[in-house]
Amino acid sequence: MTCLIVANQTLGGPELQLEVTQRIEQGRDRFHVVVPVTRPGLEHDRRVVWNPSFAIPDRGSRDDALEEANRRAEHRLEQMIALVEEHGGTATGEVGTTNALNSVTTCFLRDDYDEVLVSTLPAGISRWLKVDLPTRIGQVVDVPVTTVEAAG
Repeated sequence: MTCLIVANQTLGGPELQLEVTQRIEQGRDRFHVVVPVTRPGLEHDRRVVWNPSFAIPDRGSRDDALEEANRRAEHRLEQMIALVEEHGGTATGEVGTTNALNSVTTCFLRDDYDEVLVSTLPAGISRWLKVDLPTRIGQVVDVPVTTVEAAG
């Protein structure tokens, strides 16, 4: 089986890295990463929370905002796959839609997973925690859902 990672702005963060490396050490080394696109204008400045090498400088005009959001998600996905592989795991991934729950549901329609890791921004700024995304995912899938909250 495979662990599904749901994350965007926290991909590559130390808290998620720890969870992934722990699973690899336990012999659970297969991952699929889905990166729901953050709607333009809603991305939080993560420079103080996680490794800035994963951040991309702002570029483009407002007209190109969605394209930029998709590019950022793709970049983070590529780096997360590389990070998993550097730690001895295998990973695949995809950029999802702006609706995280729909992105997860789509993954479960195609494949089986034994766990979902939902990596979020810290409480207080995380939209996913405000809408209780981990619980909502748990209501539609029949596997454990683990929340990985980035440090503030």
